[in-house]
Amino acid sequence: MAESLLSNPASTKKDLKTTHGSCLCKAIQYTLTGHPSTTVLCHCISCKKASGSTFAANGFYETSVLPLSPSLFSHSKHSQQLTITSSTSSLRTYEDHSCDAGGFVLRSFCGECGSPIFTKNPKFESAVIVMSGTMDYEKGDLRGWKPRNEFYCKRRGGWLDGVGAEEGERFEGMS
Repeated sequence: MAESLLSNPASTKKDLKTTHGSCLCKAIQYTLTGHPSTTVLCHCISCKKASGSTFAANGFYETSVLPLSPSLFSHSKHSQQLTITSSTSSLRTYEDHSCDAGGFVLRSFCGECGSPIFTKNPKFESAVIVMSGTMDYEKGDLRGWKPRNEFYCKRRGGWLDGVGAEEGERFEGMS
């Protein structure tokens, strides 16, 4: 079910579109190559608190090997979609143990401005979850971003009717 959407996050579209992104102060900058395996709204409590909003809007991409702690990113034989193009000296990581699914996730953010940038979930070794609000959409591409799935809909605000993924693509959890 939901886990199968995330277990092999390879971009399946043939064109290699490049999307740039950054934190608010631009101390952390990155590029994404290709398309996400899925786009989601997550309504879990920890994503709500980490994003400071009613939900987190994320894209799932293949992980990249970054100049960070080896525990953050595994060395994968898959192609890599996320590349940090700036210094990582401002990049901080918080080990979040408040996840609804149990376990933990690693939330990376800018230590200067506080913008959440991406999340790594050890359950999905080859995936990195990028916050859509940090993406710089050129030529109005942001209007093309649409969630294909929603997670933790048991915590979804009732006032969100008509917003988000189609009814059949909403899940009470991630399993």
